[in-house]
Amino acid sequence: MNNNSLVRLLVVVPPITNPESDGDTIPDRPDFESRRLVSPIEPLTVISDLEARGFDVDFIDLGAQENLRYENLAAKSTEYQPDVAIIIQSILTFATAMDWDGGRAFETIRKNCPDVITILTGNYATNYPGKAVENGVCDYSIRGEVEFAVGELVDAIRNNSGYENIAGLSYRDQSGALHTGEDYPSVDLSGLPLPAYHVLDEAHKAAYKEILEKGKIRYPEKSAHYRDIMLSRSCVLRCSFCSVAPLRGPRQKYRRKPMDLIIGEIEQALDQGVKEIHFFDDLFASSEQEILSFTEALSRRGLKFPWYVAQGMPLWPLSKNVLAAMKETGMYRIICPLESGNDRVLRDVCGKIHSKITHHHNVIRWSKELDLEIIGMFVIGMHGESRSEIMETIQFAEDHPEIDYSVFSIATPLVGTRLMRNIMRDDGLDDPDKINRVIKRTVGLYESTQFKSYEMGVIRTFDWDRINFSTPERRVKYARMTGMTLEELESARQDSKNVFYNFFPDYDGPKSFSELVDHPNMFIDLIPVIPEKVYS
Repeated sequence: MNNNSLVRLLVVVPPITNPESDGDTIPDRPDFESRRLVSPIEPLTVISDLEARGFDVDFIDLGAQENLRYENLAAKSTEYQPDVAIIIQSILTFATAMDWDGGRAFETIRKNCPDVITILTGNYATNYPGKAVENGVCDYSIRGEVEFAVGELVDAIRNNSGYENIAGLSYRDQSGALHTGEDYPSVDLSGLPLPAYHVLDEAHKAAYKEILEKGKIRYPEKSAHYRDIMLSRSCVLRCSFCSVAPLRGPRQKYRRKPMDLIIGEIEQALDQGVKEIHFFDDLFASSEQEILSFTEALSRRGLKFPWYVAQGMPLWPLSKNVLAAMKETGMYRIICPLESGNDRVLRDVCGKIHSKITHHHNVIRWSKELDLEIIGMFVIGMHGESRSEIMETIQFAEDHPEIDYSVFSIATPLVGTRLMRNIMRDDGLDDPDKINRVIKRTVGLYESTQFKSYEMGVIRTFDWDRINFSTPERRVKYARMTGMTLEELESARQDSKNVFYNFFPDYDGPKSFSELVDHPNMFIDLIPVIPEKVYS
């Protein structure tokens, strides 16, 4: 192909979940995982930039194709005949199939377009810079934020020059030598165009209204016609379990879009018929003033719509007045990243340097008084956390029935995080990629002198069930909040137990960590049964 003739570009969005490699060992379990979508914010922003550079761009979200992902991708590539195929995640820092390098997608496209040029972005390209290029999976990869870097690369390919000026780029030169980009692109949010939602065909528009986060805390309760929007990038914190800094770049400071750009994106969504908005930021706001400036701007424009912060509301900037201002503009749910019931764990273990347990008590009380739906997110099994401190976290959730639903996440050592580094240093793990793939199956794969994997499973299964679903009223409310029927909820509760016993088939001990906390060696030799195919 003459690179000067590059015209047609195909943007491919990878699925949030990857059934081909997840290795589910319970095939009859309720399926709330494979049917998951979020708005393709970053791919559509890239498309806006590409169109401004004069390229024709088509789009396919594999998550919207359900059971026909690769058949539909083959049909799309056959019909469109792209010159370049680019894989871009919906939202870089949102959990996806973390080990997905796009190989099958690129192979599918090459069968019909053998000369296609392939570009990989996203988690894999960022966590393992140059690896996909080295292994022949793709021609180019770019790590980090790529809203402008993709356009710069396609221009460089077309002009056959300028590769060395693109931050984060990995590629082979004409001699075959591999160049690996270890740095990160830098994105000025004030220059971002509005996402190109006009490229969505009717099938994609329908999918984004039909494939929702059912059974999840991000379910759009007020309207299926919802959209995710990002107001900012990066974070002022460096939490030990968080992958935002490794994915966006450790030197990428917290940045916020100018208010006119924020309002423009909201009005774009509302003009296109969107009825509910989820703000999907790494950090929604760093201060009380940022929140009040946002709510005041909405009020000045007469904008009121159902909304909430999908990735967790930062709690330290909140007062009752701030919560009331957000509710006045339409916020109906608060997802609280409470993390722990112990101040030392919050500060020294998690890295939540601005958080205090006393303030968390107040936020829950104020939110209840304002009749907001309340989700509490807790992390258990942190490296450096004691048994008694884990018990304090469970007790915090137990002592707050105002919380409509408490999530207990087993600490996940993601690639590049301080948690992963600490575990590998102290506990001898030698393959972060392997543990990253397995741990998403909701079982703890590392242990410490303070806790065992089965104990984390007891919390996630039995304490979780007791705290959240102890009364009919709680079950009814949770089902409504997450779009489930009561029958589906009962099935999900039973499935949680099935998953636990699938990993620990011989466990016959207590059904609460409160009965285990003073007996650390009760089942000292019990380890999870991990089928080999889960590692593949």
